[in-house]
Amino acid sequence: MEKNYQKICGIYVSDWHLTAMLLPYIENTIEKGEHLNTILEKNISYNMQELLTRLKISDRKKEEIMKIGWESKKIIKYGNIKEYMEKITKENNKIIVLIEGTKERIECINKNIDRWIKKSEKKLKSKEIKIINCYDVSEFNKDLNGILSYHDKIINTSGIHEISDIYVGYDKKEA
Repeated sequence: MEKNYQKICGIYVSDWHLTAMLLPYIENTIEKGEHLNTILEKNISYNMQELLTRLKISDRKKEEIMKIGWESKKIIKYGNIKEYMEKITKENNKIIVLIEGTKERIECINKNIDRWIKKSEKKLKSKEIKIINCYDVSEFNKDLNGILSYHDKIINTSGIHEISDIYVGYDKKEA
């Protein structure tokens, strides 16, 4: 499952920055016919709606982006995560889950997703899973290496990259 399972981190400074950072990736995901799922602590639907009104993209694409669900979801317990993940894996071969929240909340949700993946490994062999964890920069202060070492790649406004491409000199083995 390891090669089909990827953890990506994003670091943002405000809710507006979060929406602006994610929008190019979301547009690309929709163009490919892939589905994005969210587990958000904050409700960022106003920010997303407002940002979309200022951009020149089709109304159809704006609707699709808003259908993703930018409201807060309080699911965190294993049973809820299991139910959520089983529902979205039935519908798609490529699973992309965007998680936003405090460091502790993200870690808890990720542990429950990891646990579910381990228990469901046989069912997931043909699935590709991407977990995108979005952290508020003020939340983790000086523990950037701790966050980065837990992830395979990083997302910013220009897409998904190797961590060492964004943080020159970063070496996961050293972290």
